[in-house]
Amino acid sequence: MANENNQENRSLPLFELPFDRRVEEGWKHFLKEEAELRRLIDERADSEEISEQLEILLCPVFTVVYAEVGFHEGKYDLILNLEGDWSRLFPLVYFKKRAPKEVLELWNILVGRQARDEKNGDFQLKTGNDLVSAEDFQIWTEWQGKEAKVSIYCEKLLPLLPERESNAYWIVYTMLDYAMGELAEMKYIAGLELLRVRREEKALMLSELLSHFMEKLSLSREELLDAERYCGLYTGYQMKPDEEAQDGLRRDVYVGSSGFLPLLNEFWRGESRMMDTFHNDGIAAGYFCYPLYGFQGEDRSAQILDYRDEMAEKIEELAGADSFAFIGGACGIYYGYLDFIAWDLKAVLDAAVSVFGASGIDWVMFHSFRQDAEGITLFEKEQL
Repeated sequence: MANENNQENRSLPLFELPFDRRVEEGWKHFLKEEAELRRLIDERADSEEISEQLEILLCPVFTVVYAEVGFHEGKYDLILNLEGDWSRLFPLVYFKKRAPKEVLELWNILVGRQARDEKNGDFQLKTGNDLVSAEDFQIWTEWQGKEAKVSIYCEKLLPLLPERESNAYWIVYTMLDYAMGELAEMKYIAGLELLRVRREEKALMLSELLSHFMEKLSLSREELLDAERYCGLYTGYQMKPDEEAQDGLRRDVYVGSSGFLPLLNEFWRGESRMMDTFHNDGIAAGYFCYPLYGFQGEDRSAQILDYRDEMAEKIEELAGADSFAFIGGACGIYYGYLDFIAWDLKAVLDAAVSVFGASGIDWVMFHSFRQDAEGITLFEKEQL
């Protein structure tokens, strides 16, 4: 029975405490207990004490907590970090948007490690016996489209190579986060090389990196640090479809767009790390699959796109924006696909049955973003 239950949980992850309720209860808990965290910040307590308090405050919501705190212009900062993991972006943004006004009176809730304010000047990072500052870094960028390969020389980190290379790269990535913001670093740096020998050509300093990326990308500082903007960035893709595949596992797809491409890539590789992380926090992610044979005519492609957008809009309206987040979709030879994250899967599936049922489509299936899951038929029209 355990294996059957595990299969059911993978295919239809209806959580006793879905993420939307975890967030609601979590903010109530935070509001009751946050005074202790403010006291620790005011008294400049050591980082271990602050980390322990952050665990107490945030673990009711998140199984794993990566967070920092600060104080800026009269308010406390709660900085929720991704630590290089895109699967954390949507849940953290959702959590931030649900913050009660009583919390926001005292706290700035920020997603992603923030770029240091230029007026604060040089900054340092200490890890164990290693101490580096921004002025120790020399940087070169090579751009391809809107992504850059970054090469860095830092003489103080050379003793860490090669025995402690992972430590050196952690230091470099953390310093880049403080220089340009964690989200911008993750999105726009396509590759990073730590040089053993300094290049001859003129280098950028770490303090110049944010303005360099702003100029190359034609984006403001605010745009580069805006977590919600990253949730709305869609990537189009094309695939070679399998004309024999009619199992709803997206092998018939030839074109699509996604605001969460890393999740799709894991699905196509048959991996489930991100989905495991989601399920640990009461989050479901998957897609609706429905037949396309009813769409005909010269404007068939437009009909298919309009239908998907209409279904997404109506499901969100009926289930509530607190339950549903649209993250893209795809068009296959046989099926259409509507991709989403569910903060409360039951509410989303109930809404989908109603919305698709009223649309005239013959049937619709839900499939989790796991290849080892089974598709769940939600609605099937009776054939006369």
